Amino acid sequence: MFTLKKYFSPLVNKDEELSFLQIFKPLYIVLAALGLFPQTVRFPDGIQNTTLNIKNSMVNSMCTLFMIITVHAFMVFHLQELNVSSKDNSMTEDKMTLMSYIIDLVIEILFCTVAYFCAIRDRNLYVTILNDMAVCWDRLAMGKRRRILGQLRVQINCVVLATLLAMMLVLAVATYTGYSGVWKMILVTLTFVLPDVIQFTMIAFYFVMILMVVTLLRNIEEEFKLISVVKGTVANDFVEAHLVVSISEIREIYVKTLEIKRQINEAFQAPLLVAMVVCFHELVSMPHMIYHGLSFQANFTTHDAVECSVWVINQLLKMYALAKSGALLKTQVNEIGRTIHNIPISGDRDLKIYLDVLHFSSLMTYQDTAITIYGYFPLDSTLVFNIVASAAMYLVILVQFDKPE
Repeated sequence: MFTLKKYFSPLVNKDEELSFLQIFKPLYIVLAALGLFPQTVRFPDGIQNTTLNIKNSMVNSMCTLFMIITVHAFMVFHLQELNVSSKDNSMTEDKMTLMSYIIDLVIEILFCTVAYFCAIRDRNLYVTILNDMAVCWDRLAMGKRRRILGQLRVQINCVVLATLLAMMLVLAVATYTGYSGVWKMILVTLTFVLPDVIQFTMIAFYFVMILMVVTLLRNIEEEFKLISVVKGTVANDFVEAHLVVSISEIREIYVKTLEIKRQINEAFQAPLLVAMVVCFHELVSMPHMIYHGLSFQANFTTHDAVECSVWVINQLLKMYALAKSGALLKTQVNEIGRTIHNIPISGDRDLKIYLDVLHFSSLMTYQDTAITIYGYFPLDSTLVFNIVASAAMYLVILVQFDKPE
């Protein structure tokens, strides 16, 4: 019970020694099991140290290798099975739907290839980013740290992780309640369900990293609120003496936080690009399969329609997570901007604080907070609309060329 409370409670007690990185541990276990975190790390205990320590990574590396071999080997088996018995499945008996099915299979495995390549390439970078976050968090010792930490714990372990597990369950139910044979179910599980779980987990990993960056920025906002309170209650000559962290120190932490954001952007943009291709294709192909099945196939069942709908909802969830990440980051930076301009400044005695605030504001102008995919398009609130609108346009075109065979 104590362990569950330690990782899932929304409240952090005064006598609870919880470090910033301990919240990440449940998701780390899922990532390690799927081979997406090749490094084995020891999490801080919240008392003697606050950073990750790398241990022998043989087990995690073997999980990564096993997953790579499994998904690629069963892709070959699935393609062979389609070559022999594609006419026996309502989703592959038509040439157009068969082509869409194969493309979907290939890009799902392509995402796994890119994701595992990036995971192996950036395995040390993941640890560096997490440790840098912990250092930035510990440098700001004031504000509402416990409340912020409790809210982050709920967001990661009770929202993101619970959504991930619920998605796994829904996909399993949608897959295993069909009428396919055992071998077909195994193929679908290891070439569609498992890659999609890997994809969703990778997006959850990215989203959690952004949530942690947003939490660091929120802590910075709380420090500026504290400065405003001190400035309003203490005489001008004694303001500096009452500040635990100066504005110049906060500025350094802000710059380091945005540097961490850029590292996250660079580490995840390749798998996120392929994930968006997968989502776009499935947002087109799954509704088309439903239309084609209901219009031209007598053996298209209600279960087939429900299964396709579940996959569509799954893609929309992924798009929402990507869009939400950029929106949260932008909103929190704007909150910091509003907070620093609410610091009461008057008279020549406030000249130093005024110059520090002015410097910080100028810094915020030139520090880009957007998350982009190779600089071509941002991950922000417009992403879901743009993807869905484009998918709808291609779906209309596809339907117009559709016909029974």
